[in-house]
Amino acid sequence: MNITSYNITDVAYHYIGLRVLEGLGEDAERSRQSDVVSSNVRKFVTDKALRLMLPEPRGTFQAVGAKVCQELVHLGLARSGRGKPYQLTDAGRTALALLSDGEYTELRSLMVSAHLQAYDNLRAVVITHIERGAVWQPIVTASDLEMPGHLSKLLEPTFGAAAGAMLDKILDQQALPPPSQIEDALRSAVLKKAMPCLKMRVALFRGMCDRLVSLRLLNKPRVALQGCEFEKTYSPCVAGNPTQSWYIPLLVPLDDGEPYRLYLSEPDGSDPDFQTALLSGIERGMSRIAPQAGYHDIPDLRDTVCEDLMIPEATFDDGLNRLLDKQPAPLSVGLQYERITGRRRPLVRTGQSSGLHNLIRRV
Repeated sequence: MNITSYNITDVAYHYIGLRVLEGLGEDAERSRQSDVVSSNVRKFVTDKALRLMLPEPRGTFQAVGAKVCQELVHLGLARSGRGKPYQLTDAGRTALALLSDGEYTELRSLMVSAHLQAYDNLRAVVITHIERGAVWQPIVTASDLEMPGHLSKLLEPTFGAAAGAMLDKILDQQALPPPSQIEDALRSAVLKKAMPCLKMRVALFRGMCDRLVSLRLLNKPRVALQGCEFEKTYSPCVAGNPTQSWYIPLLVPLDDGEPYRLYLSEPDGSDPDFQTALLSGIERGMSRIAPQAGYHDIPDLRDTVCEDLMIPEATFDDGLNRLLDKQPAPLSVGLQYERITGRRRPLVRTGQSSGLHNLIRRV
């Protein structure tokens, strides 16, 4: 089966679905289950935007509930006959118990395995990133169109010396389309090259990557290379020979062949050895990023450190929060409101020191 619902961009939607199905009970009408999931997803997304000081999300989210429930069935976490209410399976109850008990590492392993077993194209995207490396997705702005040779340079990480010829094939017309259309055309060509066995729309790939980030299978930093900007997707997971103690093995059974083995990057933010490694990575990252008024940008530092240590983006935030909780803390943080965006998200402090921060410096 191939995944097609790219508007379910966060695995947290599935966790909401599990809680709703359990809370409503098995006698609830199917339409009622879908409606309650939709309203809870809407609240989750709205609360998250407010917490990060981002604009309120657009859309009604009315169709999300039904899609979440259907995906829980695809993932083997729920079941339903035609027109009958959704019910949790044993696997769904196990996932809900792990969620309730805060056993998040085990929960992610279960959800990763369920996703990779259920969806052929999602599994192919993950394996491509693990075994073949990063995918460089071009970012195109209006000013880029005025720079000779710039569009060709955006294809060089993927096509090398053939970038110019590929650009001529993509833009076989005299009048250039808008930047957003050019960006989609370039990204489509990159996806065909990186994953030739898949027919992957750009919108589907974008939504799929967001979900894989939430599963901690991919990172998606925004990077600059030779004057060009890219959305670079890569996996912190490995297929074999992990170099750090925090990798955990996962064997994914497949219906059409041998099980697929990978190693998930799952550092424990409370582990002193990981905290030492993270602090060293932060210091290396600070040496590569120019400070402003003595502070470094946390989103930039997150991108740099995650690729250096090969850890998920969420793990960086968890580990940094632990470092800031130390007495005395080796780092101090600040906030610059105008620099917050959806992708350049700030650090959310937890516990007694709750708040948002996107600036950091070494004490």
